[in-house]
Amino acid sequence: MSATFASPALKEFDTLNWPVRTEENWRFGSWKEANLSSLKPIGEGQPAPLPEPLDGFTRLVIQNNTLVSGECPAVSVVDQSFGPISRLGSPKLAALHAAQSKMGLDVRCREDLSLEVIYLISGEGLCLPGMVIEAENGAKVRVVQRFLSTDDAPATVVTATDIRIGAQSQVTCLVTQELNPQSKLIRFADSTLQESAKSKLAVVHTGAKWVREETYSTVDGSEASSEILSVTLPTTGQEYDQRTLQHHGARNTHSDLLFKNTLFGKARTIFSGLIFVDEGAHGTDAYQTCRNLMMTDQGEAHSMPGLEINADDVKCSHGSTTARVSDEEIFYLMARGISPRNARSLVARGFSVEVIERLEDDQLEALALEVVDRKFAIAD
Repeated sequence: MSATFASPALKEFDTLNWPVRTEENWRFGSWKEANLSSLKPIGEGQPAPLPEPLDGFTRLVIQNNTLVSGECPAVSVVDQSFGPISRLGSPKLAALHAAQSKMGLDVRCREDLSLEVIYLISGEGLCLPGMVIEAENGAKVRVVQRFLSTDDAPATVVTATDIRIGAQSQVTCLVTQELNPQSKLIRFADSTLQESAKSKLAVVHTGAKWVREETYSTVDGSEASSEILSVTLPTTGQEYDQRTLQHHGARNTHSDLLFKNTLFGKARTIFSGLIFVDEGAHGTDAYQTCRNLMMTDQGEAHSMPGLEINADDVKCSHGSTTARVSDEEIFYLMARGISPRNARSLVARGFSVEVIERLEDDQLEALALEVVDRKFAIAD
């Protein structure tokens, strides 16, 4: 688990190495993009028009490293990192966050909460926001994080989220990433679930030229259930690299991962996932699915699902598929007066909707579809 907010900057940062090609956790990935040694912390942010607020949500707005509007009794602003730990190949990047982050949100919920956090990113350099979410005493928590560029500068966002879900509590978290095509995003996402806890953690990636995302879910309490969802829509010049681990440490736990990538042009995606079942974690029920829809012949999708099971009486499965939009589907829609381009977009949109509907929240589904539709409107 991650360290606490009181952690000092990591002394070992200088002793760690940037990722290299030979590391298994960087297989197929653009490891050179992860060398951020030449970057300095980003300067002051700039305002921009905000999207419509979500009904019933408390909104916080952050410009680069400064909270500029909004407040919530359940949220404290801290000026340091909570010290994320990378288990999936990026200890140097996690140490960078621990050493340099000056913007963190500490969200502690003993009652129901709906929170929207908008990150407005501008300028060139490093931006390192972080968030800890603690849900206790059966609380029901909804959190939306939106990453939006306000200019065309090549910002690099290194962000970390640590979600700790107590017994009987429920957390639904949606992250949308719409950074400009010159930017990078590196995201660490940890979650830990106690007895009978439930989580739905979803991301929608449409922006940035390069994304590296490491998601580690620990299901530590019996009868706990974790869902991990992702929709990505990369086009030429974009690469999305996602690494996941579903860790089952108790009896009668459940996890389900569903990632769907729609690739346009010469886009690249990498998915590497592992379901790990501890000794004694009998009754585990775990699934892992990655599906790739290729809109052209030039895209590149690499999928590496895996299982490691150390217990009896478990039900675990994983799989990956890669396919083109079928000519029959396009012909069917064209015969009804729909142009070829719109027909392809409709098929691709339907492919993504299955993931979004798993949120089971009308507001969050509408937001995710809005982000997806904006990308479809410009994708070739």
